[in-house]
This record gives sequence, C-alpha cells and structure tokens, in this order.
Amino acid sequence: MGDSISSRVEGTEVKKRPLSVAILGAGAAGLCTAIKLRAAGIEDFTIFEKAASVGGTWRDNTYPGAGCDVPSMLYSYSFEPKPDWSRKFAPQPEIVAYFETVARKYRLLPNIRFNTEIVEAHFDEEEDLWRIRSASGEEFTANVLISGVGQLNRPTNPKIEGLNDFKGIAFHSARWNHDADLAGKRVGVIGNGASAIQFVP
Repeated sequence: MGDSISSRVEGTEVKKRPLSVAILGAGAAGLCTAIKLRAAGIEDFTIFEKAASVGGTWRDNTYPGAGCDVPSMLYSYSFEPKPDWSRKFAPQPEIVAYFETVARKYRLLPNIRFNTEIVEAHFDEEEDLWRIRSASGEEFTANVLISGVGQLNRPTNPKIEGLNDFKGIAFHSARWNHDADLAGKRVGVIGNGASAIQFVP
C-alpha cells in the first residue's frame, strides 16, 4: 500500500500503514474474499489452504452423484457468472472446475499457500497483529485475519456403540472410499440428507 500516511479524523491523528491480510480456506468464500480485496487495491494477502488445490467442500466431496442441491446458477459469483452449466444441478467435478478457473483468471494461485493447515491464531494487542501457526509449526503474521473455512470442512461421524469393533467397510460420504467395492453387499446408510439422496440411487 506504499509508505505510511498521516491524516486527521475528528481532530485525532490516525496513522495509515501497509495492510496485510490472512484468509483461511480456498473454497468459495476464501476465493471471493481475495478477489474483492484485490479489487479494493489490497494486494498483500495470503490464502492458507490445508489441501493441495482450491474448491473447498466441492473438492472434498467426491461421492457418486455428488452435485448441487440448489440451482447451479447460485454456485457462480455475481461478478463471474457461468451461463453454460451442463445441467440445472451441476455435478461436483464441474463446480470444482469453475472455482479452479476463477482462481486462475483472477491470478490468485500465487497468493495461496497450499498444504498449509492453520491450527492456531491469536491477536497480539501489543503489536496490533495476528500471530498465526500452521500444523507444521510455521508461524505467520497479518494485520487482518478472515476465516473462510465454512461449516462443512470436517465430517461428523455418528457416536454409535460398537462402531469401532465393526469388521466391515465403514466410511463417511464426505471422505468416500473409492477403493471399496459395494456391489452385491448389504449397505447401511446413516442419514438421509442431500448427500444420501444423491449417492443412494
């Protein structure tokens, strides 16, 4: 943002300084935040992404039949519409491809630290900045911390007595086991939300 600039607001001297921003997550929210920061002239931002690519929950959920459960048009940014979705409820690979395209178009990839999971962040009032630590022990600082991790990044497994003793195949739909051959097997599904409605058929 350049050199510090002094100004006065209602008689109080305010000192502007360079602004650095840390964004957690390279899913829909994190990418949009970064794009809007750049549009506002803020270039010093870093997106911390625990995985190796963008897409958030749409990258992680790869169960059979995964796709939108709302009209596809709602899964595109207002500033980057996509009128050519393949169908009304777009499949998961197409949604991920959209976010990958957006990340490239808006030059976000150089600002993303992939494979970097943030496990701790606290505000240092004395230094007036955020101190951030990754799972590998790396430490970072930023003036502003914005969370874009959403609510679907960690699956919730049911607490069922004896589940750990089950000898068969068991996995969460959000972490689909593509090596498991379910053909001809009796399969129990816990839950009947949007995911189950898509993969059960």
